[in-house]
Amino acid sequence: MASPFNFWTTLWRHRELLIHLISRHIRVQYKQSLLGYAWILLNPITQLATLAFVFSEIFHSTAPNNAPFALFLFIGLLPWIFFSNAVAAATESVYGSFSLVTGAYFPRELLVVSAVVVRFVDLLAGSLIMAVLLIESSQSIGFAVLWIPVLFFFHFIFVVGISLPLAALNLFFHDVRYLVGVVIYLWFFFTPIFYSTASVPEKYRFIYEWNLNARLIEAYRYALLENVNPPMGSIALIAILSVVSLAAGLFIFKKLEPAFADYV
Repeated sequence: MASPFNFWTTLWRHRELLIHLISRHIRVQYKQSLLGYAWILLNPITQLATLAFVFSEIFHSTAPNNAPFALFLFIGLLPWIFFSNAVAAATESVYGSFSLVTGAYFPRELLVVSAVVVRFVDLLAGSLIMAVLLIESSQSIGFAVLWIPVLFFFHFIFVVGISLPLAALNLFFHDVRYLVGVVIYLWFFFTPIFYSTASVPEKYRFIYEWNLNARLIEAYRYALLENVNPPMGSIALIAILSVVSLAAGLFIFKKLEPAFADYV
């Protein structure tokens, strides 16, 4: 029976295969690349520089409480890059591994998890840029920063949860990959990356209340910018929605898994 507990047990039991898939993804991703692994840092730096210039110099956007706008922006941008890249890569993970799917049996969810973990490694590497921005802006760091690993964990299982059914459905309906691209594009603007939730008109706040990416980004900003604990109500909702996402996604994935070999 598919359940979050069995999911973690499966990952641990097949950890060697999972590590192999992760290293394979990383090698393929940067194979024959002139700059190689430097792209892990260049991608977020380029996006940060572009968005910071556009919104601070052209639109004259400011961050709440006189916080450095580049830091405010990057705290929202880095988790978003992880989310968007991970979902896009994981959606293609099963379809792109047809030789493995039609070969010996192994838990197919490992393909999805390995694709997400690779992007999670990018997130951790991007945290080095975050550290530089925090030091450069003389931002004080307190015990609230201990929430960051907790938020990373919930963000990870949320992404895995929504990626599992997408990866499965992409085998049956190839339109899914294009739909994912459109939804991620729209989701970007409905997530407070270059603006704060406080600037959203009250009548539209309900959109952000149920947008888990919005809640996560706001929680990251509480911990890193304001040096206070994120609201416990928001943390509880993040935890519940993340676990529900994983449970529902795993259920759908395992229901569709027996037919995978017929569609790759």
